[in-house]
Formats: sequence, structure tokens, C-alpha cells
Amino acid sequence: MLSFAFKSMATRRAKLVMTALSMVLAAGVALLAYNISTQVSEGIVNTAAKYDIIIGPSGSATQLAMNTMFFTDKPLGTIPYAVIDDLNRSGQVNAAIPFSMGDSYNAAPIVGTDPALLSDKALLKGEMFSQPLEAVVGFDVAKTYNLNPGDQIISSHGLSHDGAAHADHPLNVVGVLKRTDTAYDNAVFTPVSTIWELHDHHDEDHDEDHDEEHDEDHDEDHDEHEEHHHAEAGEICAVLVRSKSLADYAALMNWYTDNTDYLAINPNTVLREVMDNVDLSRKIVYILCAVILVMNLFVVSVIALLNMYDSRREIALMRLIGVSMGKINRLYLIQNALTGLCAVALSLLCAHLCLWGIRGFVSRMGIVLNAARVYPLEWAILLCVFALSILPTAVLTRRMARKDSLET
Repeated sequence: MLSFAFKSMATRRAKLVMTALSMVLAAGVALLAYNISTQVSEGIVNTAAKYDIIIGPSGSATQLAMNTMFFTDKPLGTIPYAVIDDLNRSGQVNAAIPFSMGDSYNAAPIVGTDPALLSDKALLKGEMFSQPLEAVVGFDVAKTYNLNPGDQIISSHGLSHDGAAHADHPLNVVGVLKRTDTAYDNAVFTPVSTIWELHDHHDEDHDEDHDEEHDEDHDEDHDEHEEHHHAEAGEICAVLVRSKSLADYAALMNWYTDNTDYLAINPNTVLREVMDNVDLSRKIVYILCAVILVMNLFVVSVIALLNMYDSRREIALMRLIGVSMGKINRLYLIQNALTGLCAVALSLLCAHLCLWGIRGFVSRMGIVLNAARVYPLEWAILLCVFALSILPTAVLTRRMARKDSLET
């Protein structure tokens, strides 16, 4: 029966391919939409849970949250490092972690911070940084550029590929993080003093060039400085805070909110607003996926009807030689089941190949996608698509059997 089913499928391969493609499209879009939205949501929730206050210069709350949590967007500006000393002396915090950004390595952001930022991250190789010009690199950065402890990397001024290189001050790679499936995989971490040293060096060169071409380059250099908001010695871009208690949290939020020079945010609150927009988009995508699945059911049903209509002579011949209608039903169900299995396998493969293909692009926005992650609901979607592949044929062949007076 199985070999005969394959032979029969070969004679109608064009229509079966069209059936499979329609199912691959419907299932692939549904799988991709669900997987991406779920990974993005999980990434936002997991990242925002570590700190309850972020303090930075006045500006956009969303920009501050995205910059410090996902290393995207530009810093709002700088605040004095003395803010950390004040927080530690207050006795109201369990941790006050500096955050600076302004340089990059092949467009991967270089974050100036403290080892405490990586306290919940495991090292794959090497050790944590402890001295200026030492660096720990994220998993994807190390994998992409084949970096290991002992290697050196040259940072660039700014957050893009075309910034001036700090060739005289290479960073020494001392460690590589394990994969985290977060924005940490696509960043480089170093002591905040490294950022100060690199910028002091850059400013010396900048001043020399400025003296030589003062009138010509003044406006351009000023715009570049304003765009990147580099942290000079004694300055940082933000502070990530874990308060000791709810009362301490409220007191700190009130003090820094009242001070117009600073912006204090709760990352959970800010990112929840972002999540609301994501959830709305996800619902819209799910509705579109449901429409596609309904349309797919209609297409598959029409194709199955046409296949059965085209096969009426074949069925009549099989009945003439004594083949029961039950066996004919099983034959067509086997054919459609094989088509459905191929379709769901291709759907899963294509969806995760797409994830693998776009992960490099979306990582620039701080979103890290694990192309190998498959959620239980994805299997449920595939099961529904497989059911769609055999349901129309099962219904049609059953109706034909009931009408057939020679059924055995």
C-alpha cells in the first residue's frame, strides 16, 4: 500500500507540491511569529528583573532603559561618577553599578562597568576583568571573531564601524561569557576606567587636530561630540541600582525624580510599556496567522477535491478489479499524510532557518534570537497543520464511500 501510494503521488506531484507549499507558508509564518514574539518577551522580562532603579541624565525614559538593558540607542549623556559614591554612602542600596558606553568593536558595543554587572553570568573561558584595558567578550562576539583569552582587540570611537580606531590602546581579552541568549552575547565589557582612558587619549588627538584645522572642522567635531556623549574621566552614562527595601526604593526614586539634572526610572515599568506595544503587535500577527491558516484550510480542501475529482477514473478502475473503498480511502489518506509530514517538517526547518538568518540583524537592536529554540506550542501548531493536511481527504473519501453501493 505504501509503495503504491508513492507511485500514485509521483503522477500527481505538481498538485501535491502546491498543497505542501501552501501548508509550509501557513505554518512557517505562524511558527516564526510565535517564536520571535516569545523570545523577545522573555528577553525583556529576564533582563529587566535584575535592577529596580536606573539613574541617568534627564531625557527619554525609554532610551535610558533600552541603552542600559539592551545596549542599543545612544546614551542620553553623562552624570558624575560621584553619584555612585553617594548611593553607597546612603546605605540604601545593595548594588550601584556604573554604566558607560561610547566605543565599539566591529559595531559590538563596549560597555564600561564593574564586574558586578556580570555577577549572574558564567564564564566560558578565562577570567573576569580586573584592570584597565582588560575585556570580557560576549559569546557571539567571541564566536564571530574567533576571540580567546590572550587576544587583543582594537576598539573604535563611537558605535559604528567607521569610528577612529584606538590602535595605541588595544584591549586585552581575558574572558569569554557563556551564551546567555541576551544582549550580553553581543557586547564587550571592560572596567569603566578603560572608557575614561580611551576617551582621554582620543581627546588629546582631537585637540591636536582641532588646533590645526580649527575653523574648518569646529562645527563637525562639535556635532560628533554631541552625538556620542562620551563619558570623560569621572563621568558615567548611568547607574544600575538594586535598592535594599521598598522604602529605600521609594526614597531614592523621589530624590532623583525631584532633581531635574537626573532621570530615575524603574526598568520594569518602562519595559512593560514597551511590552504592551509588543503584545499588541503580537496579537495582530496572531490574527493574521489565523486568517492564513483558515485560508490554507480552504486551499487544501479545494486541492483535495480537485485531486479526488481527477482520480475518479483511477478509483473506478481500482473498484473494478475488486479493491475495496476502505483500502482506497487509506491510500489517499496515506498520500495526504505523507504530504502533510513533509510540509510540517519543511515549515519547522524554514522557520528556524529564518530565525538563524535574521538573528545577526536583530542583534544590533539588542534582541538575541536562539534559532535552535523550539517551544511546545510550535509542536501544537504543526500538529494542527498536519491535521489540516488529512482532514479534507478523510471527509471527502468518507462521503464517497457512503455513496458507493459496492463498498465492502
